Formats: sequence, structure tokens, C-alpha cells
Amino acid sequence: METKIIDGKLLREIFVGAVNHLISKKEEINALNVFPVPDGDTGTNMSLTGKSALKQIEGLKGNLTTGDVAKAAARGALMGARGNSGVILSQFLRGFSESLEGSESTNISQIAQAFKKASETTYKAVMKPVEGTILTVGRETADYALKIYKKFNIFEDFLLETIKYANISLDKTPEKLPTLKEAGVVDAGGKGLVTLLEGALLVLKGEEILNLIDDDVLKQKKQKDINFGEADLSLKYGYCTEFVIQTDSEEVEEFRSKLAPLGDCLLVVGGGGSGIIKVHVHTNHPGKALEYACELGLLQDIKIDNMRFQHREILFKEEEVQRAKKKEEEKRAPKENGFVVVSMGEGISELFKSLGCDYVVNGGQTMNPSTEDLLKGANEVNANNIFILPNNSNIILAAETARDLSEKNIFVIPSKSVPGGVAAMLAFNDSKDGKENEREMTEALKTVVDAQVTYAVRDTVIGEKEVKKGDFIGLSHKNLLAAGTDLEGVVFELIENLMDDEKTLLTLYYGEDVKKEDAENMSSQLEEKYPNMDIELIKGDQPIYYYLISLD
Repeated sequence: METKIIDGKLLREIFVGAVNHLISKKEEINALNVFPVPDGDTGTNMSLTGKSALKQIEGLKGNLTTGDVAKAAARGALMGARGNSGVILSQFLRGFSESLEGSESTNISQIAQAFKKASETTYKAVMKPVEGTILTVGRETADYALKIYKKFNIFEDFLLETIKYANISLDKTPEKLPTLKEAGVVDAGGKGLVTLLEGALLVLKGEEILNLIDDDVLKQKKQKDINFGEADLSLKYGYCTEFVIQTDSEEVEEFRSKLAPLGDCLLVVGGGGSGIIKVHVHTNHPGKALEYACELGLLQDIKIDNMRFQHREILFKEEEVQRAKKKEEEKRAPKENGFVVVSMGEGISELFKSLGCDYVVNGGQTMNPSTEDLLKGANEVNANNIFILPNNSNIILAAETARDLSEKNIFVIPSKSVPGGVAAMLAFNDSKDGKENEREMTEALKTVVDAQVTYAVRDTVIGEKEVKKGDFIGLSHKNLLAAGTDLEGVVFELIENLMDDEKTLLTLYYGEDVKKEDAENMSSQLEEKYPNMDIELIKGDQPIYYYLISLD
């Protein structure tokens, strides 16, 4: 094939093929982890972000322009962005879209310029850009594309040459980032970006790409059915009404107030520049709810079920509906401060709730929540100030994006671990304002020394330590401090490397793969070894990590 112009239809096909190609390579990308731990998720995060972009593209109707397709991809990626790599990919697509805005069709020159705009947008999105990452690969690839595009009038030839250079840039990432060189890998995010370009070329060449959108790893958990039984006439409101509005309206609170008198179990999620509002309400007048919605924009995914007769599959989970019902029963005014926390274990979630957390977003190292997940959490909290604690360095960017999209007054506390999040929550002072608490909670993160114990997924050498696949390994702040075949030995070595005379409290959060009696035995041994330390043992239930450790 010889393609000289890309129209909207072809660009949609390119996005579909590129994302499917990325999904097919996600495990290969996941394996490009600096540390040999079982938490490599760049491929999965980028795939989920790409999948969210495709969902928006699929909703387009009529004669498509390249500007339309690019805009839909950017919007979908932004709302579905997961992890740092997903957020950066969403910003890449945002810049790409802005460059193609208003374009009916697109030539090679426009694509080269769109690559450049995309790269510039990613750099602006990151407070402290690090070279040797997806940022570098995107920038160097874009610069090269701008340098050579005049030599080509066939897209296939242009893209092939561009990808060759992109791979050269990718191969050089270890020279720019020492941690990559030490681990013997290239940057995973950069690899994901190159994989997307390679998928695009396969589409242009007419080669078949398997449809992997329903890949099991990427499937979201099925929504539960709610059984209301047969002809349950006791229900005050009979129709469960759910729909999505495509709208740029910012009048979400006004719309919510308008729907409130129609029924109960009201959920209105979205807005704030996201382009969509998702609605759930139990009512006896679904037509009125739809009529009000039509005043804001176009409707899609409409579901109206008679709850008195049917079992049904819903857009919202049962617990979300119950939460809405509880809110209505309480009829409370907004409180001053609220908290949204990311947690990766039932025990840890309960701990944060006991500290005053209002909404827990399930997620962690192997499944980073999306921007939309965090926005949803913030929308659920009825407070004037909302503090989001990501508790993972790979979720901070998504949290900051959620903050920027929301109309609410949100403070992101850049907690990179569960112990850090706990320290921040303990530092909160209800008598102080939002800004003061943001400053003091952030400052509290510096007081905690935290570490993790997990296992190695490959053989490697880090610093002077040789690690074998399956070994237990102890990490702290991206440093490998202990490794071996004995779990207790690794824990003791790790703690000993972190200990100093100023530490008075040692907290152990034991994971789902550690038996209670083994954890209690570990705690007892530590009490004997460090008699002047307070030892606290908490059932965290976290996956992957046998122990999370903090020293204060």
C-alpha cells in the first residue's frame, strides 16, 4: 500500500491496530522493570489507557475527520490514564490532538508536527522531566520526524524510517538513565510508545493485528446484579435509570440539584472538563430525568429497568448505590475536610478508614487506578477541602491530573507508600486550613523511612548484590538492601540497614501471603532484638509484598 493522506476512518483504524499491538506486547513491556520485583505494570497501564481511548473513538458517528478521531482518543486516554506511563501517554495524545484540531484529513507534514506538539505537551505535564524515559524517546523521535518528513510522500516509508530512529533512541535510554543500565533494560514507557508506532505501521501496510481488546488481564470486574425479587411493590421508586451524557457543561451541581427531587440513590459522576457525566437515579419519572439530561448534551448508554420485576446488570456497582442511599439518609451539609486514599489491601484500607479516610480507591503497584477512578472518589466526598493520598509514586501524576480536572478544592499529598500515607494522615490538624495541612502533611512524609519485602522475578545484579529468581528481596527508596532465600533473614537484614539511634517505632504490615502466626513470631523476634523499640504489627492483606515496613 502507498498512503499519502490519512482520513478520519483510516486514523481510527490506526488507533485500533496500534492499541491492539500494544496489548499483545504488554507482558514484554511489563518485564522491563528496573527492579526484579513482580510489580512491572507499564505495559498494562499503557494498554488500559489506550483501551479507554478506543472506547471514546468507538462512540464517534458519521463522517469522521482526523481532528475528531484524535480529540476522542485524547479525551478517552485522559479519563482512563493509569500510572505515570498512562498519564504521559494521555498527554502525548492530547498534544497530538491539539495539533490536528480542525483537520479534515492529514498529510505527513501535519503528522510530524503533531508528534512535536505531542512531545512538548508531555514535558509540560511532568514537573521534573527525567531523560532516558518515554519523554526522551518521544522528543527525539519527534525531532527526527520533523527533520526528515520533506523527503517522503508515502506514509509507510516515512513511518518506517521514523520507527528505526525511535528504536535507536530507545536503545540509548540506558546511557541516559543509570538505573536502566544497571538493570540491563531499556525504558518500559519508551518501549510502549515505539510499540504503538510499530502497530500503526502494521495497519498502514495492511497486515493483520489480532483484536485483543477483551484480553483477560485488562477486563474490568463484572458489575453485580441486584435482585429486587418479583413485583416488589414496597419500593418507593420503581425505575432504575442510568445514562451517560456527552457534554462540556460545567453545571454539574445544578444538574444534580435538579434531579434530586425525582427520586433517590442519585449518583452524578464526571464533569469538570471530562466531557462526560454518568448518572444513576431511582425514580418514578425516568422521562423527566432524561429530559433534564438532554438540556446538557447528547445521551448514550441509556438503561431503564423496572426494579419491581427484574434482575438487572447495572452501570454502577451495588456498593456505590448503597453509598448514595446512605448519603441521602444522612442529609448532611459539606464538611470542611475529606480524604481519598489509594489502598492495596483490606487491612490497610481499614486502617485508613480508622484514621478518617472517607473514600478508598482500590489499587496499588500492579493495578494503578485511573484518573477517572480518583475523580470519582473526590466526587463521592462531600467536603470543602479534599486531600488525595496516592500512596504510590506511580499514581501521583494521575492524582494531580484528577485535581486539575475537578472543580473541587483538591490537595494532592505526594505520598509514595502506605507508611507515608499513614504519617500524612496522622499529621492532619482539623484546626488548620487546607494549605497549612497540605504543607504539614507533605512535610510529614519526610519523617518516615519505609521499605518493602517481596520476591525477585528474574536473575540480576544490583550494585554489589547478586539476586536469583525467586529470592526474597528488601527494598527501600529504590535501593536494594537485602536479598536471600530466607524471608526472616531478609527482613532482619533490611531493618538492620535502616536502623539508627533516633528511631523509636517499627511498624510491620504483613501481606496476604503471610500467616498470622508467622508475622507474630517475626514481631516477637524483633522485640527481642530491639528492646528499646516499640513494635507494631498490622494485618495489611497487601498483595505482592510480604511485609511493608516503616521506621519512625
